[in-house]
Amino acid sequence: MLFDCHTHSTNSDGKNTVEEMCASSLENALDGVMITDHADMNFYNERNTYSRIQNSIRDIQEAQEKYSGSLKVFKGIELGEYTISPQKAEEVLSLNCFDAVLCSIHFVPQAGWSLAYNRIDFHTAMPSEAEINEYLKLYFDLLSETVDAFDFDVLAHIHCPARYITGKYGRKSNVMLFEDKISEILEKIVKRNIALELNTLYIKDQDGKYNFSLDKILGMYKQLGGRMVTLGSDAHNKADVGRNFQQAAQLLKEQGFDRAYYYENRKPVSYPL
Repeated sequence: MLFDCHTHSTNSDGKNTVEEMCASSLENALDGVMITDHADMNFYNERNTYSRIQNSIRDIQEAQEKYSGSLKVFKGIELGEYTISPQKAEEVLSLNCFDAVLCSIHFVPQAGWSLAYNRIDFHTAMPSEAEINEYLKLYFDLLSETVDAFDFDVLAHIHCPARYITGKYGRKSNVMLFEDKISEILEKIVKRNIALELNTLYIKDQDGKYNFSLDKILGMYKQLGGRMVTLGSDAHNKADVGRNFQQAAQLLKEQGFDRAYYYENRKPVSYPL
């Protein structure tokens, strides 16, 4: 059994419809898929977020009917930058029909940047390693603050800026320089029974090693008492649904996990790897 708990459709910044994402999930032999379209507070009005999430919910409901008996289809939302506008965040959360709420940070206003980090050119914007490390420090500070701020189910891609700093731009980064901050965040979610996402967009680097210290982060989480890990491809197109899931399952097993989780009606459900 495998469930992809983090995907995006054309109702946010995805390239394919909900129905197309579901069809691809079946083709990739998944047992279930959760559509988690973006609700980023820094773009809330600009992107007509409330209406787009309503459209996402409608499309998911239609897909649930179409794929009943062959694929579990779940309603999710990826809530970004909650602390920028708690009032707007609660407006969209008041729709109150989600199977899971994912918490994420894509934008670090404390660093003085008006761009989300997936739009920053780390080749030229931060020429020194010290600047990159300062950016990562501010990211983890904000993530820790955001974890405290609202009720959610899954902490998404804890290492996400490094996917762009190193994964896209090839700049050196080491998230474990902030091991104390990561540990603080993990302790918080363990105490609140919040799941940790293993984001599978990048699992191994070119040398075949686990990238961005994902193995160490999972080990820390387990040592702190964490047991709930979801798998999420972060797919923005149908070709990436379930991407790297076999590698991800192997990584979990190596760190002592024998089960993964998905969410239904905001309740965690475990399944064997």
